[in-house]
Amino acid sequence: MEAIQKKIYSKLERMSTRSGVITLFLLAHAVLLSMMMFTFPRINDKFGTQAFDLKTFGYSVSEANDMLQNLDPTTVNLYIFPQLFFLDILYPILLALFLTSVIIRLSNLIKMSTNGIFSKLYLLPFIAMVFDYLENGAILLMITNPTNVSLVIIKVASMFTQLKGILTMLSWTIILVLLGVWVINKLQGSKSPARANL
Repeated sequence: MEAIQKKIYSKLERMSTRSGVITLFLLAHAVLLSMMMFTFPRINDKFGTQAFDLKTFGYSVSEANDMLQNLDPTTVNLYIFPQLFFLDILYPILLALFLTSVIIRLSNLIKMSTNGIFSKLYLLPFIAMVFDYLENGAILLMITNPTNVSLVIIKVASMFTQLKGILTMLSWTIILVLLGVWVINKLQGSKSPARANL
């Protein structure tokens, strides 16, 4: 198991070059831009509120039922494809790869230990990705049976949405912390010669 993890980390590390990070950023955000410009506006307009995927803090059963009552076959088909089964398959994996590559790059730049719990921080975006895909499956169950969806499915879907959001925000927070440490190290390093001259 450890050998597999090392092999995966090695491949991810190779992607964590400056050009690799920029490429992944552009790919992930090109897909996100496509969703925000083409699919979500139409879905949101029909729901009368943000789509399930965009409700970072989840939604109540009554809220979900109200949203589902506004659906029509055209919007359901749009939600299924290209939203869930094209764009929202590409985006989670691209975002996970981008966030992971940034975490690994910054961790290497600040020479963070490769042992211990903090060395596994790069896995968080992939856990968020898993919850994103689980969320997609739960949303599919809701929108394809809007008049008879179970309370359990709605609650589980909302939970997946919240976990995805929490882990994604945590990944960004980790990146900001690592970036802060890197900046501090750079500033301290730049001051060292000046102190030596004094």
